[in-house]
Amino acid sequence: MFEPGRPSVASAGAGLLLIGCLLVAPGHAADTGKGAPTASKSEETQVHIQRLERRIADLEALVGRLLGERRPAALAPAPPPVKATEAKPPAPRATSLAPASPSATDEWEEPVPRPETTRGRDEEARRRLTELETWKRRQDAKWAKEAEEAAEKVRFDFSGRYKVRLNARDNLDLGNAAQSWQFDDSVYFDQRFQLRIDAEYAPFTAVLVFDKGNFVFDWKEDSEGTLDRWSTFLTVNPALVRELYVQYTGDFVLKAGRHNMVVGNGGIVLEGPVDALKLTYPVGETPLGRMAAGAAYVAVAGGFKDYVEFRKTGPPAGDRSAVLGAQNHLHAGLLNLDVRPGRGLTLQPYLLKAFDTGQYGDPDLNLDKDFDVTTTPRDGDFEPMWLGVALSGKAGDLSYSGDLIYLGGTFTRSRDLSAYALMLRGDQRLGAVGPLASLSVGLEFGRGSGNTAEEKLSRTGDVNDFIGLFLCRERRKFGNIFSEDLRAGFFLADSSLANVTFLRAILDFEPVAHVKVNASVARLWTTEAVFRGWGPVGDWSRGASVTTSKTRDIGWEVDLNLDFPIRKRLRGFAELGYFIPGAVYRLARGGQPRPALEIVVGSEFEF
Repeated sequence: MFEPGRPSVASAGAGLLLIGCLLVAPGHAADTGKGAPTASKSEETQVHIQRLERRIADLEALVGRLLGERRPAALAPAPPPVKATEAKPPAPRATSLAPASPSATDEWEEPVPRPETTRGRDEEARRRLTELETWKRRQDAKWAKEAEEAAEKVRFDFSGRYKVRLNARDNLDLGNAAQSWQFDDSVYFDQRFQLRIDAEYAPFTAVLVFDKGNFVFDWKEDSEGTLDRWSTFLTVNPALVRELYVQYTGDFVLKAGRHNMVVGNGGIVLEGPVDALKLTYPVGETPLGRMAAGAAYVAVAGGFKDYVEFRKTGPPAGDRSAVLGAQNHLHAGLLNLDVRPGRGLTLQPYLLKAFDTGQYGDPDLNLDKDFDVTTTPRDGDFEPMWLGVALSGKAGDLSYSGDLIYLGGTFTRSRDLSAYALMLRGDQRLGAVGPLASLSVGLEFGRGSGNTAEEKLSRTGDVNDFIGLFLCRERRKFGNIFSEDLRAGFFLADSSLANVTFLRAILDFEPVAHVKVNASVARLWTTEAVFRGWGPVGDWSRGASVTTSKTRDIGWEVDLNLDFPIRKRLRGFAELGYFIPGAVYRLARGGQPRPALEIVVGSEFEF
């Protein structure tokens, strides 16, 4: 029945018929183009239905995609014009003159899409953002409060180490009765314990280091001596407190108290625990590079109040308790720069000057190493001055260091100082070579000025034997015997480079992972010729010469060091030294002394 305002059923049917023809026609044409099928009628119908289902599924997917991308009608593009070949839908039989109702119009026409509101999502996002901001503010306030509370607290840090060694020594006195000591031919244990306490508050830091066994005052002068020997009770007097100082770190660094001070690359002029006031100021970038300047006052220790107790058991061994508590009246001032002109290069020029305010009767400095206050007495004019420059750097696989020092000033009222020292070292890293890992080769050269044999006898003229101001047992060493046992031990006004020239070849490698081997061979001479049997500077024979013939032959030294991990924080080590003495150490009865041998095996635990 015809209803005004609605499309007729015939019109709708014609539309459906047209769509069906479009869907069916291609498939049917494809089938008829192949000729008569051999399959049965039912099989053809089933194949045709499957093809129709696939086309309908494709059409549904296309319609769904188009509906998802639909736009408002005002923005939709105009429909393409109908081609002449296309069939036109039949016109309705009759139209109503009355306007169609909205419901009737929207039933068949495509509805105009309206954007959905996102107010709900915006409100949820705002709520979560507010929660996150609130949480962040609370965390920032909590962290700021914790940082403020931490800044008001004193933070402590404890660390330490314990070292135990087994020592085996043979002929370390080289057959010289004047240098004989009970530990030159013996096997014994010794130990060293160090405890460090750091306290930090704001820009201030306080450090206390207990070191039992580092300084032993009952030992052989001109020798390293031992640490804290086992099986001895109250026969050695260790300086228990090695460091005790307070440091301020801000725009500058100020350190006051007893602390370890190193000048240059260390071990030649000044190294060890001293009572000092040190100021370091970072200058910043300059035309010469990044620079820092420093100045320090040093109260120098090491003088004997008397030699009464010392001479009861020495020399060469003696009780050095007279050194403890002695007011030296010896001071020093230090000016230094730390310049870094480029990456991997550091230059450290410095000036160190000693000032002697003591007089006769004050602690004796033992400048002549004879433990006699009447010879070279204290006269208040021991005022040496060291002017030096130290460099260190790295260029690729090559690392290098060097020290050049001039020594001037006065030794006593009647003698001036005029000496020099030079030490150079270079190491080339080769990496893995065959079965050896971390292979490197190095060469070290050192030279210290000295007096001639005649000048040593007369004790007149300038003092040319190079000396340092104060050196502890961790001084610069170039071997396990000569620079550690034969030319070491005098803390004040002494040097292992005094009238010594040496050349040393060094080899480092790892035969197994984390096992480090260091081997070296050194040749040593005196810088100035001396009398045979005299020693490099005369204190070995205590001024007694057995012949007037001269020599420069100190000897050869071969060293082998091994370092290996045992477990975490525990390492083991072994040291071997073999020294072949030259004519400088000729025996008083004639002939060359036997070689000296030292073997040290031990372990060290760090915590």
